[in-house]
Amino acid sequence: MKQLERAKYLEAFGVPEFLYSEPNYAIEVSKQKTCIQCLVIETQNAHSFCQTGKTQDFLFKMLGAIGLERSNVKCIVIDVVDLECTLEQYDAKTVLLMSKNLLSNAQEYFYTHHPSEILNNETLKREVWEVLKQLQQCLK
Repeated sequence: MKQLERAKYLEAFGVPEFLYSEPNYAIEVSKQKTCIQCLVIETQNAHSFCQTGKTQDFLFKMLGAIGLERSNVKCIVIDVVDLECTLEQYDAKTVLLMSKNLLSNAQEYFYTHHPSEILNNETLKREVWEVLKQLQQCLK
């Protein structure tokens, strides 16, 4: 079974990409761009929003507050060095970077705190809300 075919089957079963992706897999997939309204990216995190749980629920509540539905959001985990390569794989209307290590010079990307940080420090909510409102404007 080819990697791309396998990836489609696993995605259909709802298996998160980070559980089955391989370092060279990004090169094979880069030929096909995935269209999505909002791409949300994090680095390895003990409280990953790519795993079902409190952090993921909170992320989708945040995005739901600006009108984004789950079906319009793609959440992924990457290594810091893979950011540019990963971004080339997607045709995303907006990109939300949620890790201190993920910084890009491109203006069309948004950076904010990871949901697990917000759950631990509610004073960050206001700052995050301002970023989400900017993201919402780009989606219109």
